[in-house]
Amino acid sequence: MIAAETNAMADAVIGKTASRSILGSINDFTHMLDAYLDGRPLLDVSLHLAECPCGPLRMRPPRDETVRVLTLPT
Repeated sequence: MIAAETNAMADAVIGKTASRSILGSINDFTHMLDAYLDGRPLLDVSLHLAECPCGPLRMRPPRDETVRVLTLPT
């Protein structure tokens, strides 16, 4: 599953977003990154941000959604 996801990210396309709430969440995470990136290891910062509620995920943290998706039956 990880290899498939990595392959899917190989080609990138940049375009206008269809969802302003996703753009807002990206901006929120950018601001949070600035606040937490004070010499801490990137892994620690990413694990912290993975616990933050996210509007496009119905206020669920990205970590919970990732676990949900990765544990769906195939």
